[in-house]
Amino acid sequence: MAKRVLVVDDDENTVKFLSVALRENGYEPIGAFDGDEGLERVQDSQPDLILLDVMMPKRTGFVLFKQLRKHEEYRNIPVIMLTAVAEVLEEDESAAEGDTYERPYDSLRETLKKAIVKMREEGLVRPEMFIDKPINPDRLIEAVKELIG
Repeated sequence: MAKRVLVVDDDENTVKFLSVALRENGYEPIGAFDGDEGLERVQDSQPDLILLDVMMPKRTGFVLFKQLRKHEEYRNIPVIMLTAVAEVLEEDESAAEGDTYERPYDSLRETLKKAIVKMREEGLVRPEMFIDKPINPDRLIEAVKELIG
C-alpha cells in the first residue's frame, strides 16, 4: 500500500505539480487548497506526511501545524513546510547582526522567526523540514523518502 502524502497549498498548480511528482515516485497524493480543507483531509485520510504551504487563506500553514501538534493522534505526522523564505529558518539568527541593508522578504522573515519562537515557547517543535519555492521535485522526493521511506 502506497504511503499517503497530503499536499496543502492554495495554489492549485502547485498541488497538481507535487501530486504528479509524488505519484510518479510511488506515493498516494491527497490535495487540499487551504488550511481548513487541509485539517479535514488529515482527519479523513490519516496521511503519512504533510506538505504544508506557509501562506494560505482561512488558516495559515503555521496555524494548522500548531493545531496538529496539539492533537495526540496527529502530532507525530511529519510536516514539510513549503515557503518562499525557507532560509530564514536555517540561517543562524546571530549572523544577521552585521547586515546593514534590507534584503527582499526581510519583514516576512522576521514574522516567520517570531512565529517559530512562539511555537518553541508553547512547547511545539518546529516542522521536520522547510523547502523553498519554487520547489525542485527531485529535492522534494528526496526529503519525502528521508522522512517516510
